[in-house]
Amino acid sequence: MLVVADDLLVDGTPRSGESWCVGLRIVTDIQFAASVWGIESLPEFRQFVLRADELGYDVLALPDHLGWLSPFAGLAAAAAISDRLRLRTYVLNYAFWNPTLLAREVATLDVLSHGRAELGIGTGYVKSEFDRAGVPWQPLRERVAAMAAMLHEVRAHLADPEHQPRPVQDPVPVMIGGMSDAVLSIAARHADIVGITAARQRRGAEPGVLDVSSSDDVAERVAALRTAVGDRPYRSDILLQGVVIDYDPRTAAEAIAARSPGETPELILDTPAFLLAENAEQAALELRRRHEVFGFDSVTVQGRFVEQLGKVMAAYRALP
Repeated sequence: MLVVADDLLVDGTPRSGESWCVGLRIVTDIQFAASVWGIESLPEFRQFVLRADELGYDVLALPDHLGWLSPFAGLAAAAAISDRLRLRTYVLNYAFWNPTLLAREVATLDVLSHGRAELGIGTGYVKSEFDRAGVPWQPLRERVAAMAAMLHEVRAHLADPEHQPRPVQDPVPVMIGGMSDAVLSIAARHADIVGITAARQRRGAEPGVLDVSSSDDVAERVAALRTAVGDRPYRSDILLQGVVIDYDPRTAAEAIAARSPGETPELILDTPAFLLAENAEQAALELRRRHEVFGFDSVTVQGRFVEQLGKVMAAYRALP
């Protein structure tokens, strides 16, 4: 299981030139998303949203895990705090939702945010959460098929002219996240945004225990996705599980690996799941390289690293 070393944070801190339409907003180059992480109070949540807005993030993302904030309630609150940030579920566990009720939630969020909702959905991967919710756990391919069927129903509801409430966006952008062949085959056909997690289920471990993927593994996944998608426009998002700048990358990788059984410093330095650099400018150049090599034109960061990525974002946007 990945555990990032908090003590490393010493100071608390479409391909280039193309534009692409997400919902009603035109975004250029790399889009940045901040994922809410470990927040439990309204003042803390409000501060996080305002800070993400101030730093220039494009998207606020909320995960769908038991014990965390409810994604739609949280995003609706964020819509009242920021009138700029797009609002993404990142990503819903399809098994927790009914398609008719989910369509209502998505449409309501889109109305209350004046057209900023994004529906991120996935298969769920933490078996213990299924058990706690009383939801049957199924093999991956069955979960993928059920997720695809649910997405089809939700989109049909939202496209129905008689559906109330009526969403502002037509259609509401959809994100599908995962790394398996089965998930990526669905994402290639239906997703506006494809979320690459750069992590795989650890063999022999309880479902939900992940290991980061090497850059070669991610490159293979990206190549397969590009072939399946063809010429259809889409965004490719990478989830950053850690960002450490103004610190020696090798030392940072060694500290992270020491807290992550099964990982090595070499893998931590290699994987696109982490961004480690001596300063913000070098990190920005590395993001540009990943943009060119992997096609990532969307980057999502876990909430405890919003300040660090915020510095990298500023450096990236200042690159010639």
